[in-house]
Amino acid sequence: MPQVINIFLYGGASELAGNLTNMAQNGMGDTGTNNSINTNSKNSYSDGNAFGGNILLKRTDNPNGEITANGCWYSAGGAFMENMLSSADMNLYRTIYKQKSPTQSHRESIFMSHKGALDIENAPGVGTRLALMINSNFSSYKSTTFADGDPMPSDANGFVLPFVSFEGNSTSYALDPENTMPLNLRGITMDNQFNNPYTRGDLTSSETAINAMAQNVIASQQSQYNGVWSALNKRAELADRMTSLSALLSDDNLPVVPGGVNTSNDISLHSDFGHNLLSTDSRLQYPNTGFAQRLKAAVTLMLHNPQTLYATVGTDGLGGWDDHNNGIDRDGYRRRMLRVMQAIDVAMKHIKWAGRNGITTLGGKTRTNTSNIIINVMGDFGRRVNLNDSGGWDHGNNQNLYTFGGAGISSRRALGNVIGETIRAGQTGTNNQYTVPDNGSKTWEPMSVAASTYRYFGATNPHIMTADPTYNPQGDKTLEDES
Repeated sequence: MPQVINIFLYGGASELAGNLTNMAQNGMGDTGTNNSINTNSKNSYSDGNAFGGNILLKRTDNPNGEITANGCWYSAGGAFMENMLSSADMNLYRTIYKQKSPTQSHRESIFMSHKGALDIENAPGVGTRLALMINSNFSSYKSTTFADGDPMPSDANGFVLPFVSFEGNSTSYALDPENTMPLNLRGITMDNQFNNPYTRGDLTSSETAINAMAQNVIASQQSQYNGVWSALNKRAELADRMTSLSALLSDDNLPVVPGGVNTSNDISLHSDFGHNLLSTDSRLQYPNTGFAQRLKAAVTLMLHNPQTLYATVGTDGLGGWDDHNNGIDRDGYRRRMLRVMQAIDVAMKHIKWAGRNGITTLGGKTRTNTSNIIINVMGDFGRRVNLNDSGGWDHGNNQNLYTFGGAGISSRRALGNVIGETIRAGQTGTNNQYTVPDNGSKTWEPMSVAASTYRYFGATNPHIMTADPTYNPQGDKTLEDES
């Protein structure tokens, strides 16, 4: 079974961290035409009060250049993107472009992505639809195993923590108004410390006595109260698992560098951006940010509980991504994108190194296969590429999808690639410039991310699961489908 972590950049992140290819004349630092973003921008990107002249230079031509070999923004996380592209841990899709409903409204765009549908009022969330798919086709999964070799449970109620939110109430788990679902397959919220939502601790003495009496009555009449008895047992099982997970968050449980892995370049890169990748005992270390710790918790849960199939994560603690007026700030967009990609670079090492070293799961099995874990990163929409009068970008359409891991999933596209090409469009010198897919470029709708997720879990016609008769009769192709 695959395991998917979905990171959402609420507010709509600019595409520029992953796409500076149209920034300078004729693209990526070359000269010769006047069709670049910077030449046509209402305000100069290369002005000293903005980003400086290095944003126009290829890093291959100048060691201080900001445009990487693949056209990413070096100091806005591009350094780590290049690291993950070269190690075949990542794909970068540059043309997630809305054509069926080109809205730039936050609510509609968030719901479109979290529900994988254009019928945003009536459709369930992606996590809910995935749970319904598994539940409705449970007999088809009988021969499927989890990443530690454990078989599927006898029924859907046997899953432990299959759908989790690390961002509070997530639209990804919006219920289906037309279909009921086992309670155990609904999304549950937890925090980055795995504080236990199942505990019955801190009871008063009288509450403890009443609780014990109730359990004794139910136990003595187990056949009559079988459902309640099963629920109590399940709660106790989940409470134990949450306690075990909390203990795993100790840095002493992070993996050491596996034998034969050369980390010198990785250590140097992280050090350049203020982070010690390894502790004194050669254990991996996450950056000390709220987002990095939340991602650490999500990865730890996935590694040690292979039954966690889908998890949603926000970027709380870094700030929002609605950058109308703080794009050029020192702690603005560049710093946030850097922290996101730096944390993901560590997360990918956590996933790979833990698999190389062997993981003891919560079920007591030894797990070495971690190539089924995928991390997806996207937001509401893209932004315009003109630098506005407030030093930011207003809402746009085209955006990036950053996707990591999952090389062991047969329907997954090979990693290490940049897919999709853009060109600048709009009116020179105005606050109305943007990128669009180049002629002949591959392009996808945001719902394609949901379609691919369903495909990974075995859907044979995943486009149907993004379709609706009113707004989107044909549905949407997967990321791996180029037709």
